[in-house]
Amino acid sequence: MEIKYKWIYSLILSTNVLINLDHGIIPAATKQIETSLDLSAEELGYLGSLVYAGISLVGLFGGKLFIHFNAKLIVSISYLGMLGSLLMFPQHYKSSWLFYLSRFLTGCAQAPMMIYFPVWVDNFGGESKTIWITILQGVIPLGIFVGYVLSSVISNIWNWQLAFYAQVALLIPCAISFILFVRTKDFEIKKTRRSRLDKKSVNPDDLGSSMLSVGSHKSYWHMMGELYSIKLWLCCTIVISILYFIVTGIQFWMTDYMISEMHQNQKTVNIVFAVVSITAPVFGCITGGLIAQKLGGYERTKSLYICVIYCFICCLSAAPVPFTDIFWFGALCVWFLLFFGGAIVPPLIGIMLSSVPKHLKAFANSNTTMFQNLFGFLPAPSIYGFLMERYNAKVAIFALMYYSFAGLLFMLIAVYFKKQEINNRKKNPTATINRTESVLEDQENFNITDRVLQYGDMPLSVSLAQHIDDQIPNYEYEGNREQE
Repeated sequence: MEIKYKWIYSLILSTNVLINLDHGIIPAATKQIETSLDLSAEELGYLGSLVYAGISLVGLFGGKLFIHFNAKLIVSISYLGMLGSLLMFPQHYKSSWLFYLSRFLTGCAQAPMMIYFPVWVDNFGGESKTIWITILQGVIPLGIFVGYVLSSVISNIWNWQLAFYAQVALLIPCAISFILFVRTKDFEIKKTRRSRLDKKSVNPDDLGSSMLSVGSHKSYWHMMGELYSIKLWLCCTIVISILYFIVTGIQFWMTDYMISEMHQNQKTVNIVFAVVSITAPVFGCITGGLIAQKLGGYERTKSLYICVIYCFICCLSAAPVPFTDIFWFGALCVWFLLFFGGAIVPPLIGIMLSSVPKHLKAFANSNTTMFQNLFGFLPAPSIYGFLMERYNAKVAIFALMYYSFAGLLFMLIAVYFKKQEINNRKKNPTATINRTESVLEDQENFNITDRVLQYGDMPLSVSLAQHIDDQIPNYEYEGNREQE
């Protein structure tokens, strides 16, 4: 591989860390931000949600932008937008709507990078693209963690605004390097895409006739009806949205709660929560993936049972948190909640990906992403802030933690539908869907470039999708094993 692509990847990787720093900066300094900017808990919650609102809005049409406009130009504008919105936020305004606008613009500016960076790796990563994409996704929580630590240190010594200025200072060299030194032909994928098609003797105009485009012959509402009739996919999508709601609420508000309600000093809370928030979900995700693989893959019914167990342990871990004032016990409960929440993700997404027919996979990915944003990431900070302002922090944390029981309920419903599906297949074997064919033949559903440029959806669980082949041997004997 040419050295220039490795250099561009290093730049993309650094950027992906730095654009996520602010997601950790604000949670680490909620008390100081509320006081300094004269914001209520409810208003601060809206600030947390508006970033995801911006990401969601641009995500609706972001993939299509890269078809009609130069990719380097769009990402360059994103760099400038990030820098401007980050500089805009820590200023003093008489009206709170300017704070809202700055966070919304941050989300809008971040979205094109979130969409295009995995696409670039998919096209220019060569043999290393699988590990490159995995690392690219893995540095997102690292960026949040680094932002949290940076804000913790700075806000305890100086003031929290310096953390945002530090993020801007670190991002400026990346922006300058990208704008000045990255050539358009090394970053633009459309020509690369066409040349690949030409080598395969495929008419680019016929690209839309691939198996992915089966859905294009049907109306949008017909596809919606077909997708949402798949009850297993719908239940799993609801569960993972609930999980992301809880995790986002914890990430944004738990520091504030531990300081005010568990009566612990901020320095201790910052250190402990930083360790909890980085170790628990990462170790949990790795453990969950390994266990699912040992059990024979995501397609096995056992994987659903394991997800139910994980959900149950999450509920047990969350239940005591609103009723304890003991900081160390509360931190331990949160660690277990995040650990087993992380363990749910690999098998649950694997089940979701394999539960829909091949012609709906891209459409399902897009809908899952929308679901996660609208009902997971986006509302969590503002709903907690609303409950905290209207009632108190105990009520807010109770609602956040006990929402996990809704996830357990939908997980049990998913098991019921899976059992029902197996019984129907026994009664009517001729109606069995050959999912082996779906996974083996529908490779383009897992091609990030096709999904983004043709369907406009943001990459979903790309690191998992790259390893979907690891599960194929288990699908071959699905008919015999599903009963286990």
